[in-house]
Amino acid sequence: MSASPSAWDSKFLALADFVAGWSKDPSTQVGAVAVGETPNLLSLGYNGFPPGVADLPDRLNDRDTKYRLVVHGEINALINAQFRPVTLYVTHPPCVRCTVQILAYRSVRRVVSRKPGDDMLSRWSADFSESRLLFEEAGVSLELF
Repeated sequence: MSASPSAWDSKFLALADFVAGWSKDPSTQVGAVAVGETPNLLSLGYNGFPPGVADLPDRLNDRDTKYRLVVHGEINALINAQFRPVTLYVTHPPCVRCTVQILAYRSVRRVVSRKPGDDMLSRWSADFSESRLLFEEAGVSLELF
């Protein structure tokens, strides 16, 4: 964990925050920015249903249905990238499901996120801990600011 983010880290985390607002998820909005070797190579993603799947209220408000259908912001940013992402900025630390997919990309060497708040930790603490261990094992830096 670094003491403070760089200027680029702050800019990309702010952009991830903005992109999170595009999500229609009523409980948790996640935004992500995948960045390549240079800061002008970037891709955006937010949590939502796949293209062609309607954002119906009964789907969005039913937790089980939503979890089965939603594509997380991190994965959307990676899918949308037309380059090899090396850094991934996310509004929340990645869950285990996203962590294994991020690691499968093999080009991502660094994941940057904000420290999770108490509400998020109350629901996802064990998941975040496992993700941290997986990133560490794979040699991918996880930085929380």
